[in-house]
Amino acid sequence: MKLNLSGCRRLVEIPELPPSIKMLDVVDCVSLERISKLSNILERKESQIMIKVMDLTNCWRLCQNLVEMANKDDDEGDADLFSRLLSSQQSKFTIKFPVPRSEVPKWFSCLMDFKGYRQFEFCVETLANFKWDNTGLALCVAVDQNLHNPWTEFEVCIHINEVSVCSMCGCRQWVHSREWDHVWLQYVPFLEMWRFGYMRPSPPFTCRVIIYTSVSSFKICGVHLVMPPDEDVCMKLIRAENITSELSDDELEKRTDCKELYTDAQLERKDVIITDAA
Repeated sequence: MKLNLSGCRRLVEIPELPPSIKMLDVVDCVSLERISKLSNILERKESQIMIKVMDLTNCWRLCQNLVEMANKDDDEGDADLFSRLLSSQQSKFTIKFPVPRSEVPKWFSCLMDFKGYRQFEFCVETLANFKWDNTGLALCVAVDQNLHNPWTEFEVCIHINEVSVCSMCGCRQWVHSREWDHVWLQYVPFLEMWRFGYMRPSPPFTCRVIIYTSVSSFKICGVHLVMPPDEDVCMKLIRAENITSELSDDELEKRTDCKELYTDAQLERKDVIITDAA
């Protein structure tokens, strides 16, 4: 269910919402200062956002308040804000929010300027202490304000050990050029990166993220490694590059024989049934 409060310019606070609300639109709610669910997570009163999609376009006052709340304990600002909001989430979460035009957004683990390229690849390596719980990838896209076409379309694919485990290509993402001072952000927990016949590998393993646009419209895009703020580093970015070629169908559905995806320990389990995906 979607709750549309867009344009409610006098709205100051959104209290607790029923769990049936999965999408929240508060575009142009310029007086909004508090969304109870987000504030409670920062205050460690709750952990799960539950709402799957939030559009906070032009909610500058709200976002500034959230950053100030995150800054009460330390000086990491936006980075700590999103570590707290995202690291406890167990399902995909998409949010569009305003940022100062000079901060788009510098706290990300890796950002790449557009420079005329169409495909961006980020390669992440998990470490031996990696845990599937409370970890994930945040993906961001910001568009150029001077566009001939007001809408930007892009696709995102994620591979683990060169297996396509999470593809958002079936529901392509769109960003409007009037939101040039905003950032589209999607969080994908590692727990949601799976596909039928695929058993999650034991760390260390590699994860490759592809962000692709068919038109020259990006200003910047990036990947942020989301880990619990108070725990040791459990993954690292090992490569990022711009590619001029178009995204091929092979990249969308890339998959190896499932036998190659099992660890030795997993193969020894009698209850594991290995099926040939070929």
